[in-house]
Amino acid sequence: MNNSWHLKWIAFAAMVGFGSSFIFGDLMTLPIDLYYLIYFGVNIFFFFTYIKGTNLNIKEWVSRRWVWSVLIGLAFGALMLQNVLSRPETDRFAGTHLAWFIFWRGIVYGVIDGLLLSSFPWIVTWRAFDVGKKSLGKKIVFGFLAWLFILVVTTAYHLGYSDFRSRKIIQPNVGNTIISLPTLVTANPIGSPITHAIMHTAAVIHSPKTDLFLPPHRD
Repeated sequence: MNNSWHLKWIAFAAMVGFGSSFIFGDLMTLPIDLYYLIYFGVNIFFFFTYIKGTNLNIKEWVSRRWVWSVLIGLAFGALMLQNVLSRPETDRFAGTHLAWFIFWRGIVYGVIDGLLLSSFPWIVTWRAFDVGKKSLGKKIVFGFLAWLFILVVTTAYHLGYSDFRSRKIIQPNVGNTIISLPTLVTANPIGSPITHAIMHTAAVIHSPKTDLFLPPHRD
């Protein structure tokens, strides 16, 4: 499979991200958890299509340096946790509602976002240019290229939400740059979804009415 075909998946990811957030999260103003259900379903189908269509060996990709990826993902998760806690608290959930939202809006939403916005652009870049077989210097160069693709997908996804169509779009790009480092540094896709899930979970517990971490932002 040639480079151009692989790289088309970056455009597909950007379209999936923007289309999901704009149509179901902004234009239709569905109940938030129903929107998340649709968003998760669309992305899982997209990932499945990519895996089957490009013969991606998931086990091979997640088994390389996975311990380092998990550890660094947790370390950066602690950093993102501090970021969330440094911001004002909002009204909180309690009891069974809190437990459910930790799972649904924290862990599941965080993992799906981490896969789409960080891991997927990195995997496409590494496969398009067969980066694993290149020298360390070239791996660093292609790491920066993967980061640029991460910014493309992150920007497209967040522009689907009306409140991010402003200078506010800078904030998720800065945040997701940090979140993407575990995957970029370890060359393993599992670190960044861990970090992203920790950030979402912290927001669900500390500030579920946040205007930054858990879009769409509406009552």
